[in-house]
Amino acid sequence: MDHWTEIYTALCVAKSGTVSKAADVLGVHRATVNRHIDTLEASLGAKLFLRHRRGYELTDTGKEFLSVASRAHDTLDDFFGRVRVQNAELDGEIVVTTVPQLTQLILPAILEFRRRYPRTRVSVNTSNALARLEKAEAHVALRVGQKPSHNDYVVQHFCALEFTLYVHQVYVDRRGMPEFDDLGRHVFVGNPSSESRAPMDVWLGRYIAPEQVVLKSENATVLQSAIWNGDGLGFMPRGYARQFPELIQIIPPQPEWRVESWLVTHIDVHRTDKIQSMLECLKAVTAQG
Repeated sequence: MDHWTEIYTALCVAKSGTVSKAADVLGVHRATVNRHIDTLEASLGAKLFLRHRRGYELTDTGKEFLSVASRAHDTLDDFFGRVRVQNAELDGEIVVTTVPQLTQLILPAILEFRRRYPRTRVSVNTSNALARLEKAEAHVALRVGQKPSHNDYVVQHFCALEFTLYVHQVYVDRRGMPEFDDLGRHVFVGNPSSESRAPMDVWLGRYIAPEQVVLKSENATVLQSAIWNGDGLGFMPRGYARQFPELIQIIPPQPEWRVESWLVTHIDVHRTDKIQSMLECLKAVTAQG
């Protein structure tokens, strides 16, 4: 087939529904889009679209085209992603994505990796959004919650995050030491929600009155900063909090507050030396307790 440009144009029209939107996506004039469609239909000897005032509607042949072209596009996109990963390995960059709650835990591993391999460059992205490893958006991902399931991912258990309630000494000096059986007179920072996947958020929503939550946020960094400022009680991972004597544990970690975390890599890069070295450094963090 000698019409790859026209095929991609037709795919954009099929997905967007109008020539104008497709032209915006492609960065070309509407006339160019129309010309590509006409050329492709002439080559096929069949109509792919029915033109009407509201836009372009796929014919039966067009629907079959969309299915075939979409699969081809996804296959090529996956190929280019894997090539980018392989090239990234050569120039020494590695991208690690994690959730904010794990940032402090893995930082020593990142620094150790850099000490061992000073010519490498490490990017750490902290986001609750899931990076698509098959698209080379990251080389190593740390995820929390249920074990990820993806045919092309290698998934290994990282650690269990044992969350519990903490308060800073600054808060205690202001308002006294909280007791677990008398939390009604204290204030909290957190994200109370009955629909959250985080069990700590569900607990806050169930047992703590709304007026007691003086700062609400989904951002773990914001909440940790608020706890450090003495603004209220809040949840932190024990592995992180116990490094600081100023943070006082209110109650031992409860089984329902335990959250599992996972190391995730793509099968195409999992066995490369660089990825294995990073995984070794990350695993050493949990091995040290």
